[in-house]
Amino acid sequence: MRTHTLAAALVRSGALAAVLGTAAACGGTTVTAPEDGPDTPSAPTTELSIEITYADDPPAEGDTEPKSWTLTCGPAGGDHPDPEAACADLEEVGAEGFEEVPEDQACTFQMGGPEVAEVSGHVGETEVSTEFDKSGGCEIDRYEDMGAVLAP
Repeated sequence: MRTHTLAAALVRSGALAAVLGTAAACGGTTVTAPEDGPDTPSAPTTELSIEITYADDPPAEGDTEPKSWTLTCGPAGGDHPDPEAACADLEEVGAEGFEEVPEDQACTFQMGGPEVAEVSGHVGETEVSTEFDKSGGCEIDRYEDMGAVLAP
């Protein structure tokens, strides 16, 4: 599991700017940001890509097909099954919900399920890229703390 920093986001932003600049120099379409005005909608404060898969031994019953959603908050949207509930739960945990469990944290040895969720994007100004699973008490708590974000 890993969490990316703002520095990584800036590197990616710089790479995107270079690609757009090259496209413009080659006669490609140039994309510009609209001028902010009273009628201009603001960018979402949160944008996440969520992909849920199942580890080696998926449950025998229920829907075990991989799921892939986008979630935006501020305003709530995307193709997430319940963006309003997910945004409310995300507001409660904030960007801290994406932090990894410290290595010295005492956790129970139990298996909570085969679900594995890859989440990337940003929550406010914080870039996030992490994995959630249910392989131990602390990881189960971390997964469940995300509420409707991962389990609509």
